Amino acid sequence: MQRLIHTCCLSMFCLSLIGTGDVFAADRSIQNFVSQREQWNKLLGVTQTLEGRVSTYNSLSMRFRNCPIPFYFAGKVPRLDDSFQNVEVTGQLARENGRLLFKITSLKKLPGDLEHFVTEQSKIDLSDPRDWYELANWGQQRAEFYNDEELKQKALNAFRRGVEAEYSQLRVKQPENLMKLAEKAQEFKLDPRLAEAYRHEALVLEWEQLKKQKDSNADPVRAQLIKLFPKSITPLKADQPAERKRYLADQVAEFQKANPEQRQQMFRWFYSQIVLDQILKGLAEGGSNGFKIAADIKKQLPERPDLARQYEQMQLSFDFHRIDELPRQYVLDLAKEYQQRGDQTKAKQTLENWVEARRKKLEPGDADGRVSVARDLMELTGNRPGAVKLLLQAWELNPKSTETATMLGRLGYMLHEDKWLDPQEVKEFRDDPIRKAIRNGTVVAGMNRDQVKKALGAPTQVSRSISGGAINELWIYGEAGNQGLIIQLSRKQRADEFKVIRIKNAAAAAGGIVPETSTVE
Repeated sequence: MQRLIHTCCLSMFCLSLIGTGDVFAADRSIQNFVSQREQWNKLLGVTQTLEGRVSTYNSLSMRFRNCPIPFYFAGKVPRLDDSFQNVEVTGQLARENGRLLFKITSLKKLPGDLEHFVTEQSKIDLSDPRDWYELANWGQQRAEFYNDEELKQKALNAFRRGVEAEYSQLRVKQPENLMKLAEKAQEFKLDPRLAEAYRHEALVLEWEQLKKQKDSNADPVRAQLIKLFPKSITPLKADQPAERKRYLADQVAEFQKANPEQRQQMFRWFYSQIVLDQILKGLAEGGSNGFKIAADIKKQLPERPDLARQYEQMQLSFDFHRIDELPRQYVLDLAKEYQQRGDQTKAKQTLENWVEARRKKLEPGDADGRVSVARDLMELTGNRPGAVKLLLQAWELNPKSTETATMLGRLGYMLHEDKWLDPQEVKEFRDDPIRKAIRNGTVVAGMNRDQVKKALGAPTQVSRSISGGAINELWIYGEAGNQGLIIQLSRKQRADEFKVIRIKNAAAAAGGIVPETSTVE
């Protein structure tokens, strides 16, 4: 009875090892049999069925690959040849002369592992990841046990198909599900690009969800992107605008079909866009702080100088269109910025518009304001006519202003008899022979009484006569007996004023010299 109980227990233990599954079930494989070698002594005399790859054979025995014990033919079995790659044997473990061996009572030829793999693959539901994983696990275990690279690749492909089937079954893709798939792909030692693609898509989804939230913070996404793809913080040598825009328009699809080098660029573009979105959250209305935004872009995204210039230009445009609100030094800096950018026209317009805005704000009685604007017109725009106009207005408002008079004088104007002569009038005034004579203290024909007095002073004697319808006056300079100069002035009876018609040097006439005279007929 005890022997019967012992036999039943061994049979149950054996069944727990070999199971009742398909011919290639793992619990009937040689690799599983070898892994249970510490139990072999308990299985002596117990009938069991094993399968595996043939290593060597002869007329009396055979060996399975990677199995240390020999298998002897104890019954009628098919004769082996080189076509027997995989076989299934039934028999019992035995010990003879202290040596452990397996006695084969029956043997059956089986398909090779690759053939079996293809057959089983044709049976599975291609959309069911569990079927793929089951086949992949079988192939992987066999490939590792037999060091079969070809079978290993088929197993990896099955794992990949299983992961892809699981990906396809995701009705709603969530970042956490994609991250788990990436971990599974990594665990299966699949092509790293597959896990990379799932992690990339997970981060894209997380970022898109954040963008829909008000006042969201993308720092966690950026930190995770850096952790998973450290090279994303490395600036590119040069930007590729067309490729970058195409990627950002459809990140997931473009990433999946990209090669490794392109993916490195895409990580950077992804990182850059997250950073840019964060920077632009600080952009003021109208771009009034464009230079600050540009500075942040230059610091964090040095490969995008075009973008930095765009926001600098935005602030320049903003300031240009509110020129009337800006202080003088700010306007000078703004014009200088345009000059440095090679835009001389805009630089000139900046100064002209600012001065014109100041002119329009002048109060009707603001003399000092007109002087100030006139100074800016000359210094900043070179607009002399506009400056003169304002200075003349300022003089009318405040004739006592020495600053106004000084500035007009520097512009070539001259005050004459309460009237400002322009430079041309000043030239004509100074080139007039009568005025030259007055400045030189001499008299020329055509002078009137006042002009003669300005040149020589009041005469010593004056005599008057009427002749030929004209009134004549003789102006004598010098005392009696020592007369120096005689000037004859004449006017017609209805004329407005006397004019010099003749000048005679009395001393020259007395010495017998013909006097120098000037006559106006």
